[in-house]
Amino acid sequence: MLFVQVVLPVFLIVFSGFVLEKSSRLDFRTLTITSLYLLAPALVFSALMKRDFDLSLAGDLFLFMVLYTAILYALSRGLAALLGFDDESRGALLLTTVMMNVGNFGLPLTYFAFGEAALEISVLTFVLFNIPLGTLAIVIAQGSRSSLPTALGNMAKIPIFHAVILAFFFKWLGWHPPEFILRPLDLLGQAAIPLMLVMLGMQLARTQWQSRVGFFSLATAVRLGVAPILAWGLTAVLGIEGLTRAVLILQTSTPSAVLPLLYALRFGGRPDLVAGTILTTTLISAVTLTILLYLL
Repeated sequence: MLFVQVVLPVFLIVFSGFVLEKSSRLDFRTLTITSLYLLAPALVFSALMKRDFDLSLAGDLFLFMVLYTAILYALSRGLAALLGFDDESRGALLLTTVMMNVGNFGLPLTYFAFGEAALEISVLTFVLFNIPLGTLAIVIAQGSRSSLPTALGNMAKIPIFHAVILAFFFKWLGWHPPEFILRPLDLLGQAAIPLMLVMLGMQLARTQWQSRVGFFSLATAVRLGVAPILAWGLTAVLGIEGLTRAVLILQTSTPSAVLPLLYALRFGGRPDLVAGTILTTTLISAVTLTILLYLL
């Protein structure tokens, strides 16, 4: 029942994007700009402004993010060294295990699973993971050519970052935007979630899957097997409970993110391994996420 009510709707929207891309290739760049520069910032800003949240929640989520990322990074890097991966294969493993689809997939999934009440937590999680992990992904993709200041500069240009700063600034001032501003932003934000899933399906339709069973199996085991166990354990250690715990575990147990593929294509490396892992983890997550929902 959970599969039909929560997981299946997500995959049906993804599949619609897949079919649309296969039947008539659209201008993916225009959709990306629309989502990145208009809809996603509107979603983040309106979600943060409409809800009152305490700083302790943001602090808990940030601490979870740091520990979760550090442990997964160390584990994946250790496995790559143990198996003798070259630099490019190691980078592909790090990109597909540390970077989960917390936005395009995670936001709709938690919304379908827990409703409107989960939106504040899932948006905060999306923001707190997206900015630092996006920077880390650029550094990993660039490899020996990486420059932290450049990566930070690129991330600072993303409008989601500006939306977060603006929302926190208004909260600090105690100023609440009037309804004629919040209502259109709220409507734009509502459009972000389905478009993210459609775009994911379109991106998967463009993915060229090449069989590298050993690599895909390892990356999938870490992303969909180890990551949920790690999230479960960290929430227990940090004392995170209730809805926050459920949202965190579910949202950070999603398949590999699509964004690292764009970085791998831009900066070189092994985009074939990244693309194949994204496709593999997305398909298998239909099973793993259903099981996880039953456990939660």
